[in-house]
Amino acid sequence: MATVKFYTRTNLDKLAPVYMRLTDSDGVNMIIRTEFKIYPKYWNAKKQKCTDDITESGVYTSEDVRELQNKFHELEDTIQKAYNNQAKGRVTLPWLTEVIDKYFHKDTPKNESLNQYIDRFIEEATKGKRLCKFRNTLKRYSPETLRSLRDFQNVFNNFQGIETEKKKNKRKGTKEAKRPYKPLNWEHVDIDFYNSFVQFFYDRNCSGNYVGKHIKSMKAILRQAKEEGFPVHDDIERRAFKAMSEESDQIYLTEEEIMKMYNLDLFDNHVLSVARDVFLAGCYTGQRYSDYSRIRKEQITEENGRKYIRFKQQKTGEVCVIPVKPELDAILKKYGYTLPKTWEQKINDNIKKVAAKAGILDPVTIKKSKGGMTVESVMRKCDLVKTHTARRSACTNMFLAGIPSISIMKISGHVTETEFLKYIKVSKEETARNLADHDYFRSAPMSIAK
Repeated sequence: MATVKFYTRTNLDKLAPVYMRLTDSDGVNMIIRTEFKIYPKYWNAKKQKCTDDITESGVYTSEDVRELQNKFHELEDTIQKAYNNQAKGRVTLPWLTEVIDKYFHKDTPKNESLNQYIDRFIEEATKGKRLCKFRNTLKRYSPETLRSLRDFQNVFNNFQGIETEKKKNKRKGTKEAKRPYKPLNWEHVDIDFYNSFVQFFYDRNCSGNYVGKHIKSMKAILRQAKEEGFPVHDDIERRAFKAMSEESDQIYLTEEEIMKMYNLDLFDNHVLSVARDVFLAGCYTGQRYSDYSRIRKEQITEENGRKYIRFKQQKTGEVCVIPVKPELDAILKKYGYTLPKTWEQKINDNIKKVAAKAGILDPVTIKKSKGGMTVESVMRKCDLVKTHTARRSACTNMFLAGIPSISIMKISGHVTETEFLKYIKVSKEETARNLADHDYFRSAPMSIAK
């Protein structure tokens, strides 16, 4: 009978590899590094399990812990079964290495096609069998990232002319049915492919950010494939093979405009009233729609007469604590401190109507790239308001109110100031007015030397 134990070799507060030790009564004593990673302070080597405070830290959810613990048990069972089937005296380090490599799918045939790998990658990510690196930890892919990966998969298949049987049957007998089928393999994804793929989007008048999103998904998949030994072309690391992005002319709502919406009488229109209230919850918390639309009574605490909202961000897993503004408290009180369930698309449709009713009609010049060309248009501000405008407005208004960036970032969940500042939509005039009130620009007048 063999004994399998897992442990780490460091006490540092950072993600570290997990090692496995195999011993038996015949003197076998082998140590090998696994592909598991964990924070050492959250691993109890004696009990061979994660500590109870791992979920309280916000690093892992209870689902993440269950998934990780199951993987440990699964690998242990795999090794025990292999050990029992192995002849005495043949339990060697190369044998153990092979067993572990097979468990971590390193025995996957390298003749697996690019499309097959992409399909498997997304399937494993969806089921939680494949984890992603996030801020020095390993996490399950977020629903948002999974949607992006599946969107890329559909676009990539469309680019190649790959279609489901349903679509093929629909196109039978049409000129379009003669469209060539061009499946790509590993060696095809080079800089020439990149240029063709980008042109594919430009021919359909897609924006630069939309193109960049799919390039980013592709590079994430290909980099992982390269680590697993697949023949990924080196071109994916060239500067020319970039996930492009552009600074979009995003709007924010001023405090005055937000109050116009807050004070708008929508008594006779329940649908618009709910859309307005949920949207304003974002304006007063600085959160993503996935978080601010799901505020619940159990997330609210009270201390020294002040209310706070405490929750874990869905996308990042970060724990945020936010003071409740009086305006937000009034909204939450209206619904028993649990916001009604809504669909984001409905909010996006209806909040534009609310903004129009509130008189937020100023013309705004918008610059967008379409098909590789910059297109300029003028739109009413109300028609540009959407769920994400709430988060952007909150960050900008807190910044204009003089709240330090680092404090706002604690609320918004931004990790770097660079990313945070992309949210701050302050005009040069607004910046100048704020600076004018600073002590540096308000010193007493002095006479200049003659």
